[in-house]
Amino acid sequence: MGFRITSMLTLEYARKNYGVDMTKCLSLGRQFRAFSLAELRKYMPEACGKISEDKLKEDFETPYAEKVFEDLYGAKIKSLDGFAHEDPDIVHDLNLPVPEEYKEAFSCIIDGGTMEHVFNVPQLLKNCFDMLKVGGYYISMVPTNNFNGHGLYQFSPDFFYSTFSKNNGMEIKDVFIVKFSAKNKVWKIKNSPAEFAGRVQFDVNTQTEIYVIAKKIGPTPEKITAQQTDYENGWYEEGKSVTNTAKRDALIEKAPRKLVYCFRQFIYEPLVRRKNRTVIKL
Repeated sequence: MGFRITSMLTLEYARKNYGVDMTKCLSLGRQFRAFSLAELRKYMPEACGKISEDKLKEDFETPYAEKVFEDLYGAKIKSLDGFAHEDPDIVHDLNLPVPEEYKEAFSCIIDGGTMEHVFNVPQLLKNCFDMLKVGGYYISMVPTNNFNGHGLYQFSPDFFYSTFSKNNGMEIKDVFIVKFSAKNKVWKIKNSPAEFAGRVQFDVNTQTEIYVIAKKIGPTPEKITAQQTDYENGWYEEGKSVTNTAKRDALIEKAPRKLVYCFRQFIYEPLVRRKNRTVIKL
């Protein structure tokens, strides 16, 4: 778990674009500082200029990102972890419901790489939704591709669009796809699967994360539920399918593998899938 420079830029993006209140912020796990002072100065010069040189040097003496966060946003970030060895503010196993005292206690919850390590993901999400105040924001930075073995899971865009729904008292604001090696250039998803009328898919040959900004817009139900957009909207039904038709499957079975690969890479990928994403700088 660690804040990279793209993590810090995303937090700043959320603050500037959505007015995210960082004063009562909870981090899932203590976040290591996975960015250098040179990166902070290069990519966040305006924010960095608010911190004195002496304070900056002091902030970078610790392996954790908390002191930089506190100097940037004027508030202490609390941490919650299932294990005590990193000395978090709150020790709690997110596989289990959170105590009442933490419900609606935070204006912002940041997951910098915890969800993929927790077996009971629905309970983790229920906990986060419960702990957020209405109007508060959830910001997530977790693996989506080529992180096999890193954790228990990797997450697709539709996972977030399906679970962070109005039925669960949440609303997606932004979804970014971030190459692990990226600095401030990322892909922004333009439309949800329902709006795009198709799955949000992408082919990337390197380690890639998904960053999500979501807002709590209403009370959290007793039990959160989700259904992938395909099945909720009946795309699998005859005449409606945009994802998996019998005719398409039959054609693919007959076509040479290399031809299918070339079609996906050089025609379907750039002409269809890429219509729903755009490159931006945070």
